[in-house]
Amino acid sequence: MRRPEAMLLLLTLALLGGPTWAGKMYGPGGGKYFSTTEDYDHEITGLRVSVGLLLVKSVQVKLGDSWDVKLGALGGNTQEVTLQPGEYITKVFVAFQAFLRGMVMYTSKDRYFYFGKLDGQISSAYPSQEGQVLVGIYGQYRLLGIKSIGFEWNYPLEEPTTEPPVNLTHSTKSPVGP
Repeated sequence: MRRPEAMLLLLTLALLGGPTWAGKMYGPGGGKYFSTTEDYDHEITGLRVSVGLLLVKSVQVKLGDSWDVKLGALGGNTQEVTLQPGEYITKVFVAFQAFLRGMVMYTSKDRYFYFGKLDGQISSAYPSQEGQVLVGIYGQYRLLGIKSIGFEWNYPLEEPTTEPPVNLTHSTKSPVGP
């Protein structure tokens, strides 16, 4: 194999092995990558955010009835939020300096939750399409806390209908005559 082809193959394999997020990331970046679990059967029903030394250290989402893994750095005091049935996160404000300093999350039921402090460079994140909600969080962290964060948006899961199925009855009589 020629040397340029070998280099191209190695580059392709390296890119395929790394994270492939299409969404925007907020913050200066750097460090280890993290991402919540892709779960197509459950929605985000809760959130835990750990804050310490004026930095957001880690995030953790609750998917249905189960907590996903804690993502980010160790330490900090943890704040926990439980969403009401049918409530979704619809917009997020983040504040960065060298690390994530704070977040405010707004919900579909006109509630909002503060984590840390909004000082530094403030940005807003929201879905590109009407009706989409937060379904995942990704980013990068270092020893002291989260260096960058991004949000995945999609439509909420459809609720199963409780209406009974329509019964079709068959008649032996012809609809056009005897």
